[in-house]
Amino acid sequence: MTSGSTRRFAAIAIALASSASTARAQSGLESAIDQYTAATVKGYIQPLADVLVANLSLGYVVNAAPSGRLSFGFEIVSMAATIGDNLRTYTANTPPGFTPSTVQTPTVFGGTAPTVNHGTLPGVTYRGADGVFTSQYFPSAAPQLRVGGLFGTELAVRYVSSTLIPVIDENDFPELKLFGVGIQHSLSRYVPLPVDVSIAASFNSLTFGDIVDLHSNAIGVNVGRSLGMVGISFGVLSEGGSMNLKYTSNDPNASGSVDVDLDVARTVRFRGGANVSLGFLKLFGDAAIGDITSYAAGLRFGF
Repeated sequence: MTSGSTRRFAAIAIALASSASTARAQSGLESAIDQYTAATVKGYIQPLADVLVANLSLGYVVNAAPSGRLSFGFEIVSMAATIGDNLRTYTANTPPGFTPSTVQTPTVFGGTAPTVNHGTLPGVTYRGADGVFTSQYFPSAAPQLRVGGLFGTELAVRYVSSTLIPVIDENDFPELKLFGVGIQHSLSRYVPLPVDVSIAASFNSLTFGDIVDLHSNAIGVNVGRSLGMVGISFGVLSEGGSMNLKYTSNDPNASGSVDVDLDVARTVRFRGGANVSLGFLKLFGDAAIGDITSYAAGLRFGF
């Protein structure tokens, strides 16, 4: 692996995270999408937007409800979404004159694109872009700070930028920034209940150079209980978002600047989590099941 490829892989793994099989990362993604126009890129890139929203919604809820005492902690959170077969292929229209007129072709998470022949010009072929991220899971990661105990409310803030990683050359890898904030408020403090109940919301923003600008938001209700050192929680999570893409298309039929928005339709997922408190250290995990299943795990250092 060249030094440039190593830097690109490090950036993806630490800042947003690709997978161990995706050392192509930035250059592979750019060269893949620039084959498409604004009208044809959505099927290829939509699963990436969906998966990012599913990942970034997790990792904010550690307890079923914030405690009443002041708390402060530093956390390292990792998230990973399962990439099912439904996220790996889509039906695309082939250019005029090619047969067949539609073809099952890979998304950004798929494999090798099929070759399609022209109906009347022998030897003239067309094929879409191959997949870029081909592993079973798509991970993300971020550090975050958490402050709690303020009127039954807890606030978590996450931030990471590839410029904070000294091994990354900005000429090889456009700056990646991730900012997120989550808030959780206890409802149990108003009415005595045998379980802890809270509402929670989060907002995330992710940019990748001038190419990708993603925003997501989520809101949910959580129920659970602490049993000594161990806590469990369950809940319902509603999430959605949008992604903006800006790049230059190399499609010979419609080359030029592309500025296109993709919606991530709001969906409902069911989540469950657990945590173990070991004094200054806390271990926590989370999972959300729905159209996309994703997981989160983290370490918290604090009081």
